[in-house]
Amino acid sequence: MIGHRLKELYTEWVENLEPTPFLRFMKYIQQNKEEIGVAQFFGKFRAFSFEEYIYRLLRREVYIYKPLNVFWGKRSVVSIERDGAYGVEVDIAIGTAIDAFVLPKIVVEAKVELDASRLKTALASFMLIKACNKKARCFLVYIKQEVNPILLSLAEKWIDGTFMFDVGKEEEVLKFIEVIKEVLKRES
Repeated sequence: MIGHRLKELYTEWVENLEPTPFLRFMKYIQQNKEEIGVAQFFGKFRAFSFEEYIYRLLRREVYIYKPLNVFWGKRSVVSIERDGAYGVEVDIAIGTAIDAFVLPKIVVEAKVELDASRLKTALASFMLIKACNKKARCFLVYIKQEVNPILLSLAEKWIDGTFMFDVGKEEEVLKFIEVIKEVLKRES
């Protein structure tokens, strides 16, 4: 029963990528977390779903000029040395593929619940990416804010944009897409 309903809700948001059906899907997952499985599986399921939503949204709504592409879960370069390269895994990146890495123009971290630990982890990744590529733009999208607003405000000084995708804030999705389009337009 739950599996069938999840599939229906999934199909609905994948077809139209509107925020409301997606958030309805996420709410259904939350409401049925005990039946879905252990906490680690439940959490990963929600996290991957949110990442997939952002990935699909960017692929459909934003013109990505060549040689750029949209990547999901790939490592973004933070160091290129003679001995090799090192990268950090990010949720979504728009950039150029270089072997097993992405040289990002845009990085997006997607957090279902944004708490202090997740914020600090995203911030560290952004700082490493910008140390290697000063022109990279880093964005944070989240559904539920569980971090102290003061800490989020302090962190926003090093983030190019934060967007809360939640019920009643559907316009944030449109703002996010417009900001990404503008960054790519300036960089082309």
